[in-house]
Amino acid sequence: MSTSGAERWATADIRTIPVQRFRPGQHGFAAYGSDCGQWDVVSAFVRQGLALSEKVLVILHPSVTEEELLDRIDGHTPALEAAWRRGQLGLSSMRALIAPHHGFTAARQWDRLAEESALAVREGYTAMRAYIDMAWVDDLGTNLNDVMQRERSAQHLFTGRTYSELCAYDDRSFTDEVLTEMHRTHPVNLLAAVGALRAVHHHGGNGAGVRLTGEADIATQDEFLRALQTTLGRTTPGQPLNIDLASLHFLGAGCAADLLRLSASVSSPTTVRCTSVQARVLHRLGAGSVRSLALVVEEGTGC
Repeated sequence: MSTSGAERWATADIRTIPVQRFRPGQHGFAAYGSDCGQWDVVSAFVRQGLALSEKVLVILHPSVTEEELLDRIDGHTPALEAAWRRGQLGLSSMRALIAPHHGFTAARQWDRLAEESALAVREGYTAMRAYIDMAWVDDLGTNLNDVMQRERSAQHLFTGRTYSELCAYDDRSFTDEVLTEMHRTHPVNLLAAVGALRAVHHHGGNGAGVRLTGEADIATQDEFLRALQTTLGRTTPGQPLNIDLASLHFLGAGCAADLLRLSASVSSPTTVRCTSVQARVLHRLGAGSVRSLALVVEEGTGC
């Protein structure tokens, strides 16, 4: 199954973010349908954590070796090799995490993760993040109901914002019922693929709108333009138009120019919710000359 097999779990609702927006204190769900798709996410997850000065723990399928991990995330660059040598990046397994115990219990796992995140802070890192491939469930022969209950009850791990966790489910190994429940249970859900773009349209008393999540670049420009055109097509003259870009990881100049061109072509008052970086891009391209356009910059969003 290709990566697209996991896309049905990435609905781009208010909980959906690109992997590059994963932050301390978050508990996320990801589904993947191919090894290549998983490695793209792992690589971005690792790099983002290191950039945020976090300690990064990667728990993958038990067959994955340290050499394979570094090869697949291009870890032989000087910066990543240095992170590996100083212990900021590490590969482990659920067996090693709960050792010397052999059986999984939620409390046992929680205690160990809390210990590791506390150690990371003492070592000078801002937090710890863990990528956990749920292949460990089969490897340890763990009762799936116990694991699902653990996922529903793990909120206390994240209250101090010193730990974040991304739980990755291979949709070739888990049933649709399990994946649906885990998608619903996790507070944060990841887009299925790095570089993807998703749009959610809405229409109501406050006008028509669209929320865009992921990356708006040359690879997704056609999708970006179609999403804007769909929203414009649902807007009656004079009705407010709301465009939410704040969940985009990247806004390219081409997509930004398309947005300004379409905004200038309609009489509807248009509000664009965006990050400070996106606002600078839009201003450089002439946002100030579009009379009907208002930019609302979200506090604390610099990407």
